[in-house]
Amino acid sequence: MFTIDKSKCVNCGICAADCPVKIIRMDEGQKCPVPAEKAQELCINCGHCVAACPEGAFSLETMPVEKCWELPESWKISRRQTEDLLKGRRSIRVYKKDKADKADLEKIIDICRYAPSGINLQPVRWLVVYDSAKVRELAGLTIEMARQMVKDNSPMAQFLHLDGLVSAWDNGEDRICRGAPHLVIAYALKDDATAPAAATIALAYFELAALSFGLGTCWGGYLNMALNTYEPARAALGISKRCVFHGALMAGFPEFQHRRIPLRNDPHIKWK
Repeated sequence: MFTIDKSKCVNCGICAADCPVKIIRMDEGQKCPVPAEKAQELCINCGHCVAACPEGAFSLETMPVEKCWELPESWKISRRQTEDLLKGRRSIRVYKKDKADKADLEKIIDICRYAPSGINLQPVRWLVVYDSAKVRELAGLTIEMARQMVKDNSPMAQFLHLDGLVSAWDNGEDRICRGAPHLVIAYALKDDATAPAAATIALAYFELAALSFGLGTCWGGYLNMALNTYEPARAALGISKRCVFHGALMAGFPEFQHRRIPLRNDPHIKWK
C-alpha cells in the first residue's frame, strides 16, 4: 500500500496523525509507519501522508513522492494579497471577442482537480464549450425556455424577470451568456451526493485561477437552469440524463479592467 524510505524516515508520526481516516499507525518495533487494519480498503487516496511527511520519506503505491510537486515557501501569499485577490475579483459581463488558448483552459481545469471533494471522490466532470457559435446557440435555447415560461405565466418566470431577458434578446442583447466566447460547465452523476458541493468549489477554483491567465468569468445561472430543465438545451451538449449540471461559467478576456473594490454589506456573524 505504501513504502517508507527508512534512510529518511525519522519516525515522527506526522503521517499517522494527519491521516484523515486513521489507517496509518506507528510500529515501535519497526520504527516506522505501517498500515492499520483494513487500510487498503479504507484509504481514500487523498495523499495527506505524502504531503505531510517533512522528510519526503513516504510514498503511496498510487502516489510516489518523487512525482509530487514540492511546495516552495513562496506559495503562501500575504493576507493583503489574499484580500485583494478575493475582494478584487469581479463577475465579467463584457468580453473581448479574442479566444483563450485551449492549453490555458486545460491548465486551469488541471488546477481545479485539486479542489476538495467529499472523501476525495473527485466526482466533477468538465465540459468546455469553446466555439462561440455554440455558446450563442445555448443562449438562444435558454431564451426559448424563458419565453415558454413567460407564456405559461410561471411564478418562476415572474420571480426571475424572464420577460426582461426575452425582451433584451429580441432587441439584440444577450443577457444569458453576455457574448462570452467560451463556457466552462461542471457536471456529475445524479446519484453522487458529494457532487453539488464539489462542483461548486471546483468552479470557484476556476474563476479564481482564471485571473492569473488574464481571463474573467461570470456564473451562468439561467443557462444552468436550462441545461437541467429544458431538454433541447441538454440535447445540444449530448450529456447523459444520468448526469446533472452543477454550474456554468462564462469565460473570456474582460473588455474592461476594474480598479476599485466596491462596498458590500457587513457580515452577519453569531458567536457561540
